[in-house]
Amino acid sequence: MKIFKTLIIITILFIAAGSGILPQEQDKAVAAYEKAKKLVYEKQWALAVKEFNVFKDMFKSSDYLDDSYYWLAYSLNKLSQSQGKIDDLLRLKQEALTDINALLKRFPDSSWEEDARVLRVEIAEDLVKNGLTQFKSYIDEEAEDADPEMEIKLMALNAMTNTDPQKAYPILEKILRESKNPKLRENALFVLSQNDFPKSSELMSEVALQDTEASVRGHAIFWLSQREDAASFDTLLKLYNTVKDPELREKIIFAFGQSENPKAYDKLLEIAREAKDKDAQEKAIFWLGQKNDERSLKALDEIYDRAVDDDIRDKVIFALSQQENPKAKAKLFEIARSDADPKAQERALFWLSQDGSQAALDLLVEVYGQAPSFEVKKKIIFSLSQFNSDKSVRKMIELAKAEKNLELKKQFIFWLGQSQKEEAVKFLRDIIEK
Repeated sequence: MKIFKTLIIITILFIAAGSGILPQEQDKAVAAYEKAKKLVYEKQWALAVKEFNVFKDMFKSSDYLDDSYYWLAYSLNKLSQSQGKIDDLLRLKQEALTDINALLKRFPDSSWEEDARVLRVEIAEDLVKNGLTQFKSYIDEEAEDADPEMEIKLMALNAMTNTDPQKAYPILEKILRESKNPKLRENALFVLSQNDFPKSSELMSEVALQDTEASVRGHAIFWLSQREDAASFDTLLKLYNTVKDPELREKIIFAFGQSENPKAYDKLLEIAREAKDKDAQEKAIFWLGQKNDERSLKALDEIYDRAVDDDIRDKVIFALSQQENPKAKAKLFEIARSDADPKAQERALFWLSQDGSQAALDLLVEVYGQAPSFEVKKKIIFSLSQFNSDKSVRKMIELAKAEKNLELKKQFIFWLGQSQKEEAVKFLRDIIEK
């Protein structure tokens, strides 16, 4: 009978919690995805695989689910390349194929569809070379859709760069300037990028500035960003100041974020501080968050204090949460305690709760006692529940007992009901048996 009563109470509380749960789960999904994606940027492939697996199991309705399948496959393939044993290498590549196939089947209209097919061919080629000929079907499938003339030209070009590179360059130059086939030009850029021709940067710069197809220009921008020479950087800088296409601008900002060139850092700071293009400013702020140094922290602090746009402030809060500098955490604590905007407080509290520290737990309890807003208190309850430690459960029980607002008390009971800690179970049992 008591079990039946417990189920009834939990069901009622679940309904009472209502739509308030969904935004909180969405926040949690975004945090988990960004955490996993950061590991990709840092090339920590094993950890990235672990986090993306957790993500796709926990957030099956997330808008980022197709993204997570692609990056999981990508990370598995990268991880396979560091394996000492051939069996481990092949196993990881086959796991990557499984995730690519799941992506293509479940999300046929995904923006990652083309990238996934390219990655699948690359992995299948490696598997076939290692004797697993059953995966040749993936290569054949793509070959059926390919332009035979283009395939022959690319095979010949690749061969020529090995046998007679000086003759290969003029052919690449002619393709990039005269070919009407964008795919052929994109692949010619790849061949060009893999060889150290004296005029490679100059030709890539020309394509990046003048090609009629945005996709080809995007490929040129990417390969220029990998070269790190002064001429390539000057081209990227000129491009950023002239192009209007948001996708091309995003690629250039990515290049600035990855570059070790001090001028690239200067430009990134300029965009983050002064860009009139809000989307570009948000992207630059994100990459500042990955820098994790005093200069970026100072800039983020200044941007936050000057910003009036809620989205920009939100992006700065996230960028601060990505830094390991204690001063970044101190800024988040300041926002959580005293910012005049309740939404900014909520965001800072949420990201602070993700590190699971005792200081963050104490701050949440402190702010809960001072918060005038019902919504802020509800978010704090959710954040406290994410610790799921003995101390956090104990604090939640103390707050629940003292809380006079019935709706907030329901929130505490609901989230304590998700915990399997002994104290939480005892607290719920005591409520039922009163």
